[in-house]
Amino acid sequence: MIPIKETFLSIQGEGYYVGQSSYFIRTQGCDIGCHWCDEPKSWKLNAGIKMTSNALLKEIKQGNTSIVIFTGGEPLMHNLTKVSQVIKNAGYKLHLETSGAYPLSGDWDWITLSPKKVKPPLPEIY
Repeated sequence: MIPIKETFLSIQGEGYYVGQSSYFIRTQGCDIGCHWCDEPKSWKLNAGIKMTSNALLKEIKQGNTSIVIFTGGEPLMHNLTKVSQVIKNAGYKLHLETSGAYPLSGDWDWITLSPKKVKPPLPEIY
């Protein structure tokens, strides 16, 4: 079971798949805190609802799309191996939107990295 902030059917609004109908799964929990985050209410780890892979698949089937996008929060704070296998075995294309701050888990057809911007290191002074 993974904590979920929300699920919804929408249109991908950015990147290579812009304009494509997609089912979004917004996971709960993020410790990155990107200033451009579109849902900072997803940051708190102990919020949202816990859902099983089969419960998520049942919801996805109600949407009329072949693309499922995991976003957050930071999805990779959770082990997504089992849930991605269940959804992929049902014939869906899986996309992941991540900061890249955590180890990769799951089986993905498309990965979008959106890393936190950091200041470059200061030059060494001798």
